[in-house]
Amino acid sequence: MKPSSFRLTRLVACALVTLSACAGSVQLPDDPFASGGSAMAMVPINHTDRYAVNIFVDKYWAGDVTRHAGGGAAACCYPGLADWSRPVTVAWIWGWDEDPETKAVTKPDEKHSVTAHFPTGGPHSDSDPNRDDAYVCVILRDLNTAELAFSPSRSGCADK
Repeated sequence: MKPSSFRLTRLVACALVTLSACAGSVQLPDDPFASGGSAMAMVPINHTDRYAVNIFVDKYWAGDVTRHAGGGAAACCYPGLADWSRPVTVAWIWGWDEDPETKAVTKPDEKHSVTAHFPTGGPHSDSDPNRDDAYVCVILRDLNTAELAFSPSRSGCADK
């Protein structure tokens, strides 16, 4: 590569980086994440006999969870909202099941999504950081229901 071509390539690359940085700082007036609130980790909880993969709250990945489990791990992050009363979409896939003897698939993967609401008033804030809500609990109650809750701990989500 000629020195002049190299300089031109670097100049274009720098311009693109600068423009993308500026574009990322623009916030639209109806942006629900413009509040600058604290991001919260998400904890999937599953009360069913099937495992769930690719759990999302809107566009944010909340993780995967096995049968009758959850509360041991968290995925980062769900951003702080300006308005916690807005509905969100919770989507997930129930993983396939197979016959233990024949290994034949008895239930295929099943995609699900529901509209859910955060608890009224948003997360609880407390001067004691151990009591401050830092987690969004994504609770799969049955095969067609997902609920959202807040908790100051991952294990606290498992109690919901």
